[in-house]
Amino acid sequence: MKDILQKTITAAAFTALFAALLVFLSPPAIAAPPSGAGKVSKSSPDNEARVRELEAEIARRTQAYKQRQRRKRIAGDNNEPRFERYLVDFRRKIACSAFLNYPEAARGKTYGDIVITVSIRADGAFENAKVDRSSGHKVLDAGAIDIARLAAPFTPFPPDIRVDTDTLDITRTWTFTYTEEKEEDSESMEDSCA
Repeated sequence: MKDILQKTITAAAFTALFAALLVFLSPPAIAAPPSGAGKVSKSSPDNEARVRELEAEIARRTQAYKQRQRRKRIAGDNNEPRFERYLVDFRRKIACSAFLNYPEAARGKTYGDIVITVSIRADGAFENAKVDRSSGHKVLDAGAIDIARLAAPFTPFPPDIRVDTDTLDITRTWTFTYTEEKEEDSESMEDSCA
C-alpha cells in the first residue's frame, strides 16, 4: 500500500508540476480593454493638441499639392510637335534681345558658346535663367542671363501646352560669334525686333 500511495503522490506531484509548467509557458492572457478605450476624447488637452497638429499638417500638404507646378523641360532636340511653334517664337525673341542687349563689354572682343536654361511661366512671364555650361567668359554668361530676362515677356502658352504645363524650362546652346555687321542687316534686324 505504501508503494501505491507513493506512486499516487508522485503522479499527483507530476501532474501539478506539469500544470504549473503549462501555465508558466503559456502566453499571457489579454485583458479586455477598459470601456471607452480606443475612443479619442477631444476634451483631453493632449488629444486636442494632436488633432490640431494633424489638421495643420493636412492643410499644409493640401496647399503644397495645389501649388506644385507642372514643369516641362525641353531642349533643342525636342521632338514634340506642340512645342515647335513655341520654340520658333522663343528663338526670335532671344535673337532680338541679343541684338539689342549684347553686353557692351564683350562687343567685338569676346565670343563663345553657352548652354543656358530659361524658365518661362504659362502667361509668358520670365521666371529665371541659369547657366548650365559656361562660355568661359563671365561677361558673356551674365550677358546671356540679361538677354533672356530682357526678352520677356514671352508668348503665353497655347492651350495644347498649357493643358499640362505651368512652367517651361527651355535649355539651348547659345553661340556668340563675331560677324561683320552690315548697315542693311542691322536695319533689317531692328525692323523685325520692333
